[in-house]
Amino acid sequence: MIEVEIFFEDLKDVIYREVLKANSSVIIAVAWINFKEYYTLFDKLLTKNIELSIICSDNKQNKSHLNEINELRTKGANIRLLKMPSLRNHMHNKFVVIDNIHIINGSFNWSPNAEKSFENLMIIKNDKITAKKVRDEFNQLLNIETQTIKELHKKNKCKEKGCEGQLFNILVFSERASKYFETYGDIISVCNHCFEYTKIIECISNTQLEILLKELGCVNDDYEYEMLDKYISDLLMEYQNNDVLIHGIGKVNTELDGRDNEWDSTIVLWKNKFVGEKIPDEFKNETFEVYYDN
Repeated sequence: MIEVEIFFEDLKDVIYREVLKANSSVIIAVAWINFKEYYTLFDKLLTKNIELSIICSDNKQNKSHLNEINELRTKGANIRLLKMPSLRNHMHNKFVVIDNIHIINGSFNWSPNAEKSFENLMIIKNDKITAKKVRDEFNQLLNIETQTIKELHKKNKCKEKGCEGQLFNILVFSERASKYFETYGDIISVCNHCFEYTKIIECISNTQLEILLKELGCVNDDYEYEMLDKYISDLLMEYQNNDVLIHGIGKVNTELDGRDNEWDSTIVLWKNKFVGEKIPDEFKNETFEVYYDN
């Protein structure tokens, strides 16, 4: 008989109690996990020879527990830090499947911050059909990652003779706003090695995107950062629908040196997670001829 229970308090205790009832397998997909706090739980499962598979978001908070993650891996746990491409999906799941028949689901992240918030957990017991659907979602997460990473990592080689660089599309905003306080920009295809470039789309204005970029620069919390990153990615989808995949967003910047001489550069404010390490943080002495002030 299928049983359903819902909990609003002592959620960490609920997780420990239910997960430790496992006899054969536990799969977990939770965006934020404090592996230090849940290490004992995972260790007990592995000691009982329970098959343990975990997917969590590839973010700064989870990476701070790499020592615990690697220890659990050596003991037999299969743990994936899933880096979902910004232009497609984000990892915000929170579910557990126990012995392919019981499910834990709800709003509760396995992190200290979640314990201070109003969260919930639902326990569904003896439901093989629903458990299979949830397990299929777990497997689909892995498949989505593989497909989208492959797409984003397609190399678009620089066409300059002898250059080994790659081309990336950067949406570059002008430093100055128009008389109507709108900021315009162009999408630039630029090589990350020789910095030769061409303009793909000109005269783009997106005030909402600019606001999100400013907020992104002030955020210290992983959760807030990922939410803003998702909003930015959603806004960029309109360009992807026109067959333009934007890898980064920058803005022209003018500064004075010690002799009051101006020098221009383009500061990169946002990068796609999968190719960000290949894009410079700054294009020095380069504005890509993005200049709008009328």
